[in-house]
Amino acid sequence: MVVEDDSSLRDWISFELSYDGYRVSEAADGDSALAFMDAAPAPDLILLDVQLPGMNGFQLCEHIQKLPQMAAVPVIFLTARASLDDKLNGFAVGAVDYLTKPFKMVELKARIQALLRAKERQRLIGRQEEHARREKEMAEAARIQRALMSCSTEGVAGIDLFAHCNPARIVGGDLYDIYVRHDGRLSVAEADVSGKGMAAAMVTSEVRTVLREAGRMLASPAAIVSLANARLYEDLSHVDKLVTLFVGFYAQETRTFLYVNAGHSVGIYRPAEGVPCILEATGMPLGVFEDANFEERVVRMGCGDLLVICSDGYPEATNAEGELLGYERLLDAIDHASSQSAAGIVAALNQLIAEFTTGCEQTDDQTIIVIKGKE
Repeated sequence: MVVEDDSSLRDWISFELSYDGYRVSEAADGDSALAFMDAAPAPDLILLDVQLPGMNGFQLCEHIQKLPQMAAVPVIFLTARASLDDKLNGFAVGAVDYLTKPFKMVELKARIQALLRAKERQRLIGRQEEHARREKEMAEAARIQRALMSCSTEGVAGIDLFAHCNPARIVGGDLYDIYVRHDGRLSVAEADVSGKGMAAAMVTSEVRTVLREAGRMLASPAAIVSLANARLYEDLSHVDKLVTLFVGFYAQETRTFLYVNAGHSVGIYRPAEGVPCILEATGMPLGVFEDANFEERVVRMGCGDLLVICSDGYPEATNAEGELLGYERLLDAIDHASSQSAAGIVAALNQLIAEFTTGCEQTDDQTIIVIKGKE
């Protein structure tokens, strides 16, 4: 922007700078300049005369520095006032350069280019710092989310258990939570929030909190899931999210696993002397209906019996041809790996996913819990 009361000089500067590709705005006095700044986006640089009608250039520059949208805009004084005091006054009110008249246009252009390059470098540094700050925040969020995925089976006999979560982004919408209840049963929960990334991750923390709270008060998976749905329904509706949930209790005295499958895509049971089968849903995902019923089912967890709970990131893993892994391949892989430990089965399934999706970006969170009965 050029603020100059001499119309011939103003026109010359505007012509030369426009010819070089700059978009130039003009004002003949301070009031006109301020009116333009109020109505238009902030300019990248201001060329400012000192001797202007009304407020002088020093007063205008000082006023500009107080405007939040203008505080970072560099000002070059173009003036015939060449005394040291005038130059000091110019820098004191916020100018970054001071060029006396008469001046050579080539020098003015060089100073403009230097200032704009410096300004762009500052913008780049600012963007890099902002990116680094965001990366640090995301890494901290991922660390907290991993810490919230508890897997403790201390004191529980008769099973081998392993859990793993591989989010599609730094943070994800899947979670698992495994701990020993006050009544001695092992509580196992896996949830999958619709979507992924930070938005889904924020919901998972609320889901875990509600499940833990319900687990302290209630003694059955169905009651816990019902209460969780009632507590979460309004929040889920407001953010247009659903949560599939698999919650169960393992009782070592009876070697049984009592569970609720609230729309969770993959629950697979393989008896020691049998073939893998998909455990059908026993209720709707959380967030569909405010009042929902959830039925309980039970499977035996004797020696060699196998339960695999995983999010839809497994069957819906996609290869380079756009083909889904699907349930048939997943069932076959579980059957072939069933003689291995729980950790070995997880490793085998993850290897299957990696080989099937070679060269493809992971598009969904992948979370898995494997429970295998043992002596």
